[in-house]
Amino acid sequence: MNKRLYFLLISLIVIGCSNNNSIGPQEDCYCGMEITSSLPQVDGVYELEYNSSLAQTYSTLYCQTECGWSQHVKWDSDYQYQIYPGQWTSLVNPSSMTDEHGDGQVVFAVWEEFIGYTVTIYGAYIDDCGHQYVDSVKVKVVDNE
Repeated sequence: MNKRLYFLLISLIVIGCSNNNSIGPQEDCYCGMEITSSLPQVDGVYELEYNSSLAQTYSTLYCQTECGWSQHVKWDSDYQYQIYPGQWTSLVNPSSMTDEHGDGQVVFAVWEEFIGYTVTIYGAYIDDCGHQYVDSVKVKVVDNE
């Protein structure tokens, strides 16, 4: 696991455990989070078919926060890609927003080097009451052609 993922998880724990007295208890703060994909699944793991005619293969992940207002969702993956020496990038966009219904989406992409890898993608947010929600999905990159 890389330092960036540790930082994301530690930051969310610290922020989620802080006591914010300026926000009183609200009945509608317990929201939840679920990340899904439209990709096919095998044994609970999504499978992304790599497209060798492209430099990268893209897909979309969807999240549902069950909150009736917009949330800022942070994203990360357990693998990164080195664009050039010293420059690494996550396989998923770092953040997104949900709509007024609590629905959101984010794009992730893989390069040919990830064929055969199972990538874990994490999403997390903190609601207005300070509750932290984290979910993850696994996506295996396959080349069946």
